[in-house]
Amino acid sequence: MWRDFFRRLLFLFFLLCVAVWLSGYLYQQSAAGTLNEKVIGSDAFRKMQLSDQALSLLLEASASDSMLPGDVLTTLYPFTDEGSIRISRMSRSGELGLSQIALWRTRLISRNRTGYLALREAYAAVWNDVECFPVTGTDVSYENTWMFERNYGGKRGHEGTDLMPSADLAGVYPVVSMTDGVVEKIGWLEQGGYRIGIRSPGGGYFYYAHLDSYAQEFAVGDSVYAGEQLGLMGDSGYGKEGTVGQFAVHLHMGIYIRTNTGEGGDPLEEQSVNPYWVLRYAALL
Repeated sequence: MWRDFFRRLLFLFFLLCVAVWLSGYLYQQSAAGTLNEKVIGSDAFRKMQLSDQALSLLLEASASDSMLPGDVLTTLYPFTDEGSIRISRMSRSGELGLSQIALWRTRLISRNRTGYLALREAYAAVWNDVECFPVTGTDVSYENTWMFERNYGGKRGHEGTDLMPSADLAGVYPVVSMTDGVVEKIGWLEQGGYRIGIRSPGGGYFYYAHLDSYAQEFAVGDSVYAGEQLGLMGDSGYGKEGTVGQFAVHLHMGIYIRTNTGEGGDPLEEQSVNPYWVLRYAALL
């Protein structure tokens, strides 16, 4: 009698273990299934929203060189909701560090390598090359105005973040490159005034607009390094070349990534992403 009882108990315990394992396996499969190229065009991805905890993890990764930001954010993606990490899904202990991120990265890659790598490439283009904040020598303020309405040239969403200096003075505050890279665009643009666009090694396009002047005679194809001065903050734009004074002095910072290519690998489409959280990260490096 007791022998039958223990056999049944052991069998129930076995079933429980199988159920727990199966539940974990199915959840890992579900999490891995959320990673694919379609994510890159979603509002959730383009917002780039971070919680304080996610920001701390990125800073921890940058300080230790144990993991790149693109891997951290790709691994966190299936476990976040409006920037908040569902820690209970990632760590039973309630604590979340790079060791848990590394474990889940391995699991996600093993179950959906193609989807993971596609999303990581997109995150890497935005985050991996960032080394410094784009304004030096003054305190600046900036808010999350992603896709706020703008009216010059027709209604459109604001595809960037405006960094406002402590004093409304043009030609005073240095603007530097956030990344290494190559000059891809230079000169006057009606909406952006005197602007410069830098393509980083990972493929991100970093756009600095409304400059008062350039630090040197940059040309398309010139190499720049992170921290190199690009120019001085100004209020140029919204008119023919040389127009100034249509708005307060500020730096418009934009970040774009390539989402697909044309025949022969030629760029076909650039997609804007929200620079606000990248700037918050860069300010703490």
